[in-house]
Amino acid sequence: MTDYADLVQADRVHSAIFTDEGIYQAELANIFHRYWVYVAHESEIPETGDYCTKWIGDKQVIVSRGADGEIGVFLNRCRHRGAAVCMEEYGNASFFRCPYHGWTYNTAGDLVGVPYPSRYGPEFNRATLGLARVPRVGSVAGFLFASLADDGPSLDEHLGQAAAYLTDFVRASPRGSVSLSAGTSKSVFWGNWKFVGMDGYHTNFTHKTVLDLRQRKAGPGFQRGAGNSDRSPNESWDLGNGHCRLDLTRRDKVGIGVASNVAIAAGIPDNEAGREYFRLMTEAYGEDVPETIRRSRDVHIHIWPNLQLIGSQVRVVRPLAAGRTEVLCYPAMLDGVPDEINTERIRSFEWFGGVASFGTPDDVEIFERNQLGLRADRIPWLVLGRGLDVQPRADGALVGNVTDEVPQRAQLGTWLRAMSSGPVPAGPVPAGSGEPRAGGDTAPDLAAAQANGVSR
Repeated sequence: MTDYADLVQADRVHSAIFTDEGIYQAELANIFHRYWVYVAHESEIPETGDYCTKWIGDKQVIVSRGADGEIGVFLNRCRHRGAAVCMEEYGNASFFRCPYHGWTYNTAGDLVGVPYPSRYGPEFNRATLGLARVPRVGSVAGFLFASLADDGPSLDEHLGQAAAYLTDFVRASPRGSVSLSAGTSKSVFWGNWKFVGMDGYHTNFTHKTVLDLRQRKAGPGFQRGAGNSDRSPNESWDLGNGHCRLDLTRRDKVGIGVASNVAIAAGIPDNEAGREYFRLMTEAYGEDVPETIRRSRDVHIHIWPNLQLIGSQVRVVRPLAAGRTEVLCYPAMLDGVPDEINTERIRSFEWFGGVASFGTPDDVEIFERNQLGLRADRIPWLVLGRGLDVQPRADGALVGNVTDEVPQRAQLGTWLRAMSSGPVPAGPVPAGSGEPRAGGDTAPDLAAAQANGVSR
């Protein structure tokens, strides 16, 4: 049995956790098949009978809104011979019929039809042969999570302090809701799923072309890369339970000015649509609207293990192998705003986050270079010591400079806990109001480093 504690240490990590196929298979069992995993957004199945097919690790599931409006998550597998009963990514149906022998299930997963039932004996009981239901499903701010484990920490315990950021994200809408109705941008790269994290250190180098273009557009007054340097007030956060974030709004607070009775907020276009958006937000959130906008504009969070909210997009990470990963990105449309606001969100996503954008191809190239380089493993250790001397603040939060590797160590600490044997541990208590308080999830070797005066 692999001793995973030998692979993750206070300031370094062994390259095998990114390249070893056996470790990848263990990740599926110990993480994706045990912990809470993001599966879908409620807006993807708004009407009765709507469904979509998603993944929990390597297991395909059907997310379906039944006749009673309730949402169920079912393994996409006929109870007869095991064929997938649903092959479409999205749709609306009153039943799912297996193409192999015609067994039919309703949208609540019940077996409602079996051809030629006379050849089954009296002990055949359709009531016990419905689609296998994923045992635990929960929702926060429209984000649906599921767990294949029959018991364990609640969703609130798992999300902990990260839950507040899901709410922040949807509060960019005056209705407090978003819709994933603008399609999906999909990419597959030859690299490990754990590369897709929160990294504030790479921007000025990996995304040099992006900065060149922005500088050309803005002119000589543009402060190139100022938000992602060791002198930036922007921050990296460990939120516990593997959840982490970059706070990129410290350098660019939302300010409100009034000119000719027009309210102007940073990040809102100074036009009719922008003014209407600001009016609607003020109606919804009152005098707190500047802070609401600041917190919602780019929560930039990784919710472990597979969900990220970055800018206007919902990003889902799906592992396919030790060295192969699929990433699905959904531009999130704000409910109850002028069309021009959502059009601008899509254009912004296309510019940086789409598969043919100026940003995502940079990241994909780097991830594949990572996987290539890790094969040259004569010296297998990777350095993760940047910002290792960050000390907890008075309120207990562990917050580093935006370029520190606080997020990477936060994720790997939880990875180590998950990969170790034993029950899934409960997380810290959920966050209260205000800026969340970080903490929790210290793995044994990282705890030893802290005991010696070094914070992870």
